[in-house]
Amino acid sequence: MTSTSMMLEVPWRIGPGEEIQLGEATIKRTEEGDLEACDRYGCVSARVPPERFVYVVPIPAIYRVLSATPYIYVDFMKRILIEEDEDYWTLAPIELEVYAGELALVRLSPIMVKHTLIGDVLEGILSRYYKADAVFDEDQLEYKLGTAIVRFIVKGSSVLLPGVGFNASGVEFYVDEQGRLYYPLLEVNVEGGVVSVKRMDEPPKKGLKPVKLESYRSRRVPLPVSLAYATPFTMKVDVVRRYLPQP
Repeated sequence: MTSTSMMLEVPWRIGPGEEIQLGEATIKRTEEGDLEACDRYGCVSARVPPERFVYVVPIPAIYRVLSATPYIYVDFMKRILIEEDEDYWTLAPIELEVYAGELALVRLSPIMVKHTLIGDVLEGILSRYYKADAVFDEDQLEYKLGTAIVRFIVKGSSVLLPGVGFNASGVEFYVDEQGRLYYPLLEVNVEGGVVSVKRMDEPPKKGLKPVKLESYRSRRVPLPVSLAYATPFTMKVDVVRRYLPQP
């Protein structure tokens, strides 16, 4: 059950005899109410009274397998030329958190979990890794279940950008009329060879509906404080210096 109407109703509710599949994550219940939630990293089964609904909520992709970083890094299929005051679009992974009543049962990843180190060993940033296209217009983006759309606006000098990272701790998602999820708007600042990405905590475009998860947030296990309140994502990029003199 992954219809558009279902995707619009976030958090997603699963009754007895129903099933949700997002990418590699499957959550299903028997007619008696029993629950099985699985991804490639394992399964959780539970006896749940049939009158109690099971809920699935989207969460940032920083918890499954290794809860060690608040950062997500999207590695672009091709480097993209970014210029000041222009905006660009890409995709970033999400995860799922499954609840029975008020009890969190399991977190699932709809796609393979990978991590990467951005920068050197001593001062680099450990990030959840995902590879996706970066495009100039949202219409050019091919949406995939298990991801959320990311829009970023550029401030500063032009550069060939190999990817974009951001701090995903505590994010709120948005959903459009097609049931597609969105991360908050990002602002990418470029100065010299340093890229800094600030999360704006506002919808990336007009017409989106916020995903209301207040009743679940207090029950989520947080990252360590030193990570949850980390500074914006930063990285160095190669800048080719002008060889020919200006006329």
